[in-house]
Amino acid sequence: MDKEKPVMDDNLLESIRAIVREEVQSALGHEPRLPRTGETGEPGPVLSGDVRYFRLPEVLQLVSMQRMTGRLSMSHEHQMVDIYFKGGQVVFATGDKRGRREQLGFMLINMGRITKSGLDMALDKSANTGVRLGKVLVDEGLVSLADIKSVILKQTERSAYKAMAWDEGSFFFEFCDMPEFVEDMPVSLSVENLILEGVRRIEEGRLISEKIPSLDIVFIKPAYTAEEITNMGLRGEERLVLDLIDGKSEVKDLFGRSGLGEFGLLRALYALYSAGIIRKREHALRSDRTQYL
Repeated sequence: MDKEKPVMDDNLLESIRAIVREEVQSALGHEPRLPRTGETGEPGPVLSGDVRYFRLPEVLQLVSMQRMTGRLSMSHEHQMVDIYFKGGQVVFATGDKRGRREQLGFMLINMGRITKSGLDMALDKSANTGVRLGKVLVDEGLVSLADIKSVILKQTERSAYKAMAWDEGSFFFEFCDMPEFVEDMPVSLSVENLILEGVRRIEEGRLISEKIPSLDIVFIKPAYTAEEITNMGLRGEERLVLDLIDGKSEVKDLFGRSGLGEFGLLRALYALYSAGIIRKREHALRSDRTQYL
């Protein structure tokens, strides 16, 4: 179950860049040229299109090549994802439309880093003092700087991979300011690495959705001894998820408790289920299928 990821050398990465660059030029009919930050008089959309003809990997590569700073907004049916760039690097992505001040707190809750009561207290203090929420959370000892950066990184990857799977929808790019917490605690993701991981996750997501077609499924496990668990050779996240299986909790209830994010949890469940270590509680099965990334 523990497979090493292939190492991408410079020649392979350059080949991928060249292929994507050719697709970009073919789609536009000429060498792409977008204004860099500061070259337009007023902020506003500088690039827009249809996802059917211009998929997210191509758009990411185009914005990266121009080293632009701003927000790429993508919509699909009733879903929306915003991807923020700084100097051509991805620094944040989200599908959450809450206000910017509250957004960081709800991300921390969803990933099990803080409680709702702790967030409410921090939001009140932030509103009364004018101090940014991230600083209040750290100063109060509710989370660490590492926690915040980790949550921003996971949220960014999760949203970008979600949009990468869309084959319909629309997009537009515009110059804009970064969310405050991104300016305070920035992360930076290579577009090439994001594309490579996204493509891999799309393929894994299809396999996972076949085994775990609904978030309402409940998994059960035999009463393993400590020695039996040790002999399974599980990875850290697989062992963590195995400990969470109680025969009562639905998959969606395990997201915050695992701290792995949706895809990390689903990948661990897929590995455990495929190996026969856990099984589904039959009466919890539903007919609706869900696609995961």
